[in-house]
Amino acid sequence: MTDATEDEAASNDTAAMREAMRKLMGNFAAATPKKAARKQREKKARTIVDGRTLRAKGRSAQVNIKVRPEVKERLLAFAEAEGVLIADWFERLVEELPVGEA
Repeated sequence: MTDATEDEAASNDTAAMREAMRKLMGNFAAATPKKAARKQREKKARTIVDGRTLRAKGRSAQVNIKVRPEVKERLLAFAEAEGVLIADWFERLVEELPVGEA
């Protein structure tokens, strides 16, 4: 084989391997627009919230809950519409609950 033919064969092999990987990784290849938008919101939230800001507001306890995806989207939308962090929005919601029944 000549050098040109070897280079062409190697590039075809590389292209074939890339195509095979794309087929195998199909679900992971590209983010959907909805997922991309969510990742952008989460990235924005991470840039403004760190441990120092939370401790400065007296937040030292953590609450983890599982919700359906549509509930999470509504929660994010409510907090974003009011221009507050999810923690601030959630605290305000809990403070508005009637005392003595919980």
